[in-house]
Amino acid sequence: MRTSLKNKLGLMFFVFIAIPLVVLGSFSYFRTSSLMQNTVEQQLEETTNQTAKLINENINSVNNYVQMLSLDGRLSSIASGDEKSSADVFNYLAQLQKQNSNQLEDVFITNASGKEVISSEDEKPNVDLSDRDYVQNALKGNKNISQVITSKTTGKPVIVIAAPLKLNDKVTGIVGATIKFEYISKYASQVKIGNDGYSYIVDKNGLIDYHPTSEKVLKENILNDNNDQLKTLFNKAKSGQAAEGYYTYGGARKFVKFVPVSNWFIAVTADYKEYMSPAATIRKFTILIAVLSVIIALFLAYKLTVRNIINPIKYLEGLMTKAGDGDLTVRAEINTKDEIQTLGEYFNKMIDHQDNTIHHIREASESLTASSEELAASNEEISSTTEQIANTIEQVAQNSQAQSDSVVEVSEVLVQLSSLVQISQSRAVTAKKNSEHTMDSAEQGRNKIEETVSAIENISEASAETENTLKVLQELSKKVSGIISTINNISSQTNLLALNAAIEAARAGEHGKGFTVVAEEVRKLSEETNVGANEVSSLIGEMVAKIGKAVDSMSLSKNAVENGVNIVKDTDKSFVSIIDAVKQISKDIEQIVDVTKDEVATSDKIINLINTVATATENNAANSEEVAASAEEQNSAIENVAASAQESSALAISLNNLVEKFIV
Repeated sequence: MRTSLKNKLGLMFFVFIAIPLVVLGSFSYFRTSSLMQNTVEQQLEETTNQTAKLINENINSVNNYVQMLSLDGRLSSIASGDEKSSADVFNYLAQLQKQNSNQLEDVFITNASGKEVISSEDEKPNVDLSDRDYVQNALKGNKNISQVITSKTTGKPVIVIAAPLKLNDKVTGIVGATIKFEYISKYASQVKIGNDGYSYIVDKNGLIDYHPTSEKVLKENILNDNNDQLKTLFNKAKSGQAAEGYYTYGGARKFVKFVPVSNWFIAVTADYKEYMSPAATIRKFTILIAVLSVIIALFLAYKLTVRNIINPIKYLEGLMTKAGDGDLTVRAEINTKDEIQTLGEYFNKMIDHQDNTIHHIREASESLTASSEELAASNEEISSTTEQIANTIEQVAQNSQAQSDSVVEVSEVLVQLSSLVQISQSRAVTAKKNSEHTMDSAEQGRNKIEETVSAIENISEASAETENTLKVLQELSKKVSGIISTINNISSQTNLLALNAAIEAARAGEHGKGFTVVAEEVRKLSEETNVGANEVSSLIGEMVAKIGKAVDSMSLSKNAVENGVNIVKDTDKSFVSIIDAVKQISKDIEQIVDVTKDEVATSDKIINLINTVATATENNAANSEEVAASAEEQNSAIENVAASAQESSALAISLNNLVEKFIV
């Protein structure tokens, strides 16, 4: 079953339009989704790191307060039971807490039993903190930060930073600062990622210390949850690895990142569906635009195809049907300015050619009829002429035999000449190879000369650099000599000072004995320094003299190298002249080889031609006899031609009748 061209083109346009749009739309969607996902994850990371940074800064600031207080001796004394400075310390702690009241709930001191002896709220508190882990750790000499605990004074969640107080390296108590946990958690509560994204704080044991949903605080533990994905991410954070990834919670896919902060982890989470919703919107618009684009493009393609392709082809189809029925007067008139118009023009040319062919056939058939009649009349004349040809051919056969003998003699002479020319060519080729070998050797010699020049120039440059280096070394050696002189002067002065010191020590009597020993050692060191400096000065003097000789030798070497460069360059020029002369000789020999090649080829051609002539002559003699025999056969054939001429005349009349069927 045939498919119409319209349907084929429609399907083709659909494929060519739809596939690129689908590919482009898919690429746009996935690319946008990837960019949005990366952007949100990066924002999440920045938010988490910023929140962790703020919390760390606040904890570290309080930690610095506590470390500073732990070094205050008055606090250690109070912890040991000395209440002399109790009032001053109370005022100091109260002032510190007042200045940081939004952050600190209390600053306190306990004795070695863990009972508060003074705090920023009460000069004589009656609170026992010995059951707190942070107190016991601090009493063991360890600075530490507590987990989130409930304050015994306010009942609110707090964090305590504690450090030991020491007196004579003995722990007498601790100093602690109670941080309001609400002050720490406010940084997490301010984090908002879209509508459903938030931040929460988890301690190192997985317990949630802060969460926007208050029912979870200090009640839910990540490690006791059934969410394996979240557990895995939290365990990675505990092990010190980068912990971020996806998990499912409450049927929603979420992204979370954990960042460590002291004894806790800050977690920031975002709803995947929410932050990827713009990508879903883009996907819908992309599909809608793609569908509309395909419909519009197909409609336009259909209209253009029908007008510019289908209709002109149908028009041509009708014209071809008429031409097939014998009407050669039809002509295509198409003005589409494309291949369809070209097809119409070729159709017109085809009809024109067929029209001309019919005209020619008609004329040929008429001419064939007349020629057949003339052929019959000519046959009689040919018959009489054939007998005369037979007689003449017998004479040609006799002359051809004599000509063949002469050609053989000429061929033998040319063979000898060809062998002499080939010998000349062989010797010219040998001379050409020798000249090429000579030229290669000369060029290799010149290359070696150029390498020699380059090597000598490098030596010259190295000699110049060495000469300059030796001059600099000579100047430095002279400077060192000056330094040695200075060292000698210092040594001399040191010797005098040591002598004066020994005299003063002797005057001091028993109290100056130790100083006398020192002065003696200084004097010995001064003398050793003076001796060493003199030896160095002598060596430097010898070195300066040898360096001077080396500089002179390098100058002489430099001049010799420059002379060597000039001589080698002159040699290089001589090699250039030799190479040019050899090249000219090689060209001359090459011309001789070309000439001898032409001579050999020409002599070979002459020999081949002579052989051909000899063969042809022999063949002519043989053929002449055959022609004589054929002349008789031709006479009988002419009679057959006369009969064929009558048949051709009848066929020409029949062909003319067929041509008359075409309308031209």
